[in-house]
Amino acid sequence: MADDHGLSAWPKEDIPDSDRLYMRVHRVFEVDGELQPGVFRDHPPKGEGRAMSTDWSKYATPEETLRRAKVPSDNGVIGMVVGDVREIPGLKVEHSPLPENRSHTDVFGKKDPEVRLRLLRICRWMIQVPAGN
Repeated sequence: MADDHGLSAWPKEDIPDSDRLYMRVHRVFEVDGELQPGVFRDHPPKGEGRAMSTDWSKYATPEETLRRAKVPSDNGVIGMVVGDVREIPGLKVEHSPLPENRSHTDVFGKKDPEVRLRLLRICRWMIQVPAGN
């Protein structure tokens, strides 16, 4: 579902503060059952610049987010309430659908140590990383 310019045909939408964002977590960011703050990082740009990639709960479930991983059995999924993310100074949540993923949402803003700790406090495991792999 792309237009002539390679952009998503899905419209950008406003995301309500009450909705959730889901994010995959690779096992290297879970140590002894504890999520590590380094998981909150930006990825190379797919559009407007570097941002943290998430899925919007309107169009994705935690299970669908997990299935998009290269190796789902090496990952878990965390969830964050959009309004809680927006309350962190400097962060902006923007729906940025991709042709293959209508739920794709970027979290723009610097992920310095303080921001990472605040994100760590507001996230919850939706699907824990499997033990032992």
